[in-house]
Amino acid sequence: MARENLVAALDVGSTKVCCFIARIAEDGHFDVVGIGDRASRGILEGAVVDIHAAGQAIATAISHAERMAGIEVQQIYVATSGGRPASQRIRLELPVAGPRIAPADIREVQSAAYARIETTGRRLLLVRPLHYTVDGIDGIENPLGMYGSRIGIDLHAVTAEAGPIANLEACVKAAHVEVAGILPAPYAAGLAVLTEEDRELGIAVADMGGGTTGIAVFNSRGVTFVDVLKKGGARLTEDVAYAFSLSFREAEEIKVKEASCLSGSLHDADPIQVPVEDSFRKNGNHAIPPYLKQIVTPRTEQTFERVRARLDETYARMEAGRRVVLTGGASQLVGAGRLGELILERQVRAGTIGPEFRIADSRAGPAYAACAGLLVHASGGNPGTALSMPNLRPAPTHLFGRFGAWMRQHI
Repeated sequence: MARENLVAALDVGSTKVCCFIARIAEDGHFDVVGIGDRASRGILEGAVVDIHAAGQAIATAISHAERMAGIEVQQIYVATSGGRPASQRIRLELPVAGPRIAPADIREVQSAAYARIETTGRRLLLVRPLHYTVDGIDGIENPLGMYGSRIGIDLHAVTAEAGPIANLEACVKAAHVEVAGILPAPYAAGLAVLTEEDRELGIAVADMGGGTTGIAVFNSRGVTFVDVLKKGGARLTEDVAYAFSLSFREAEEIKVKEASCLSGSLHDADPIQVPVEDSFRKNGNHAIPPYLKQIVTPRTEQTFERVRARLDETYARMEAGRRVVLTGGASQLVGAGRLGELILERQVRAGTIGPEFRIADSRAGPAYAACAGLLVHASGGNPGTALSMPNLRPAPTHLFGRFGAWMRQHI
């Protein structure tokens, strides 16, 4: 495979770390040739809290994807919800030197807007002009050559706290991989699941992860708003574990297989039989009382209420339209879409990775949207973004590969 046709992506979440390696086919499709999955360790609410454990999980996920693809990754794009990613919008106008707008005028207004981005203690993750204005007329994509006395710009930037981003970079570099870019996870998820019609009409993405819930708003001009709220689906797992004296593994299994937000009686189900094996109980089945929904529904309602409040209290309300797409592992709860419609008062659908991705069905669901979206960004398929392609090289022939290198350095 030609090196220039390969891209690599890494989604570092609170519950899982996922790596995709893809070949960009001549028809524009992404052939995902390497996949690495690993349960997260050392990540809390999207941020690194144990650099050793997180680095090991990242190295293992990358190594598994490399082994499957037969390729060694040198550079990779990373999605994160850590560091409290948040939007800034900068709007300003400057006078034009001559009767028509020249390249120097555009560069000057861009530079002036960039200079106003607040980066004290923060790192710039994403920046793009949404549109330009000429003498107050907005919606202009390219003002070059137009007549006018003033040029304006509407710039969108996303920054995150510098410390968590630096810690994440250190974990990836410890796996002997260079970071080509770090991007907000809800933005990346949107790139994988939204259609052109979605963006034209305006739409919000609610990326419901294990440790955080991310929001991204898109319209015809691109991504216009990003925010990340603390807490995610892991709180639901904790609630189930504490309520029924289960391990987190058992509680997660119950949540995925049995939990539902669908309307109906809270007491009409039979007890759920859960196989258990631990030192406190005899091996066998543990009966879960039939009121699981009483725990699941209020916590999920709370998540949607926070998303609604955030959308309604910001400029995103006007740009998000009346539709929401759900991504992230926590969005897969049965009935989440219907409950979301009731709370958000918007049309809601589950996000699935688009047909441009050739990938196993088990990895095409909303839990893998952010990782897939990174491939779109890395390939330059996101309008308005100029990117270089990550470098990859033939896989090493030694036994341990990426994870072995990490082990030799840290053990």
